[in-house]
Amino acid sequence: MTTEKYVIFSDVHGRTDRVRELALRHRDASAFFFLGDGLRDLPELELPIVSVRGNCDFTLDKSTPEERLLDLGAGKILLMHGHTHGVKSGWERAVLYASSRGADALLFGHTHVAEEHYLPAGEGSLLARPMWVFNPGSLAAGDFGLLQIRKGQMLFSHGRL
Repeated sequence: MTTEKYVIFSDVHGRTDRVRELALRHRDASAFFFLGDGLRDLPELELPIVSVRGNCDFTLDKSTPEERLLDLGAGKILLMHGHTHGVKSGWERAVLYASSRGADALLFGHTHVAEEHYLPAGEGSLLARPMWVFNPGSLAAGDFGLLQIRKGQMLFSHGRL
C-alpha cells in the first residue's frame, strides 16, 4: 500500500538553513508545499515544490500566485498564505472562501501559529461538506507540517526541526 507524503511549510524569513534541513530529512516526500513569506529564501534545491506568495513576497516575481487549488485524489486542497483573508483575526473567512472553491482542506500560514482543525458539515454548519484547516506554523521557528495520504484519506500532523 502506497502512502504519499507532502511536507508543508511557511514563513521562512531568512532561515535557508532550516529549508535545507527540512529537505534533507524528507527526501522521500512526493512534494513540498510552501505557503509564502520567504520565496527568496528558498535555496536552489532540486525539490518538487509548489509555492504561493505571502505578504512579505510582494516585491518578488508576480508569476507565483497568492493561492493554488490542488486535486490530490483524496481531496482538493487550497494553498494560501492567508493575509488576503485576514487569518490573523480568525480563519473563518478563509474557510468559507475555501469551501466556495470546492476545497476539502485549507492550508495557510501568516500567523506563525501551528494549528489543525477538522470542521464537520451538516446541521448547524455553514459548510456543505467537511473541511480540514491546517497551519504548519513558522519554519523560522522550526515548525512544519506533514500531509500523508493513504487509502484515500488525508492525515495531517505537525513536526519540529
